Amino acid sequence: MYITIKTLWERCKNKSKIARLTGHDGRTVAKMIKAIEEGKEYPSKKPHPRVLDPYKEQTIKWMEESTKEFIGRKNIS
Repeated sequence: MYITIKTLWERCKNKSKIARLTGHDGRTVAKMIKAIEEGKEYPSKKPHPRVLDPYKEQTIKWMEESTKEFIGRKNIS
């Protein structure tokens, strides 16, 4: 998104046209262009924790236990 807006701005497109082309709000485009002109990199989104992260250790434990049980079984045909 940042690179696209930066490229269009450098090619002399106006803010409203950039907003239409990219599908972003005009205010978002304006903020990015302001950051570009000030020489700042537009900040990317902060990573959010995954929904299942709190259960990761327990899930791995269950999988390991299940694998041990599966390997311990005899071949049933």
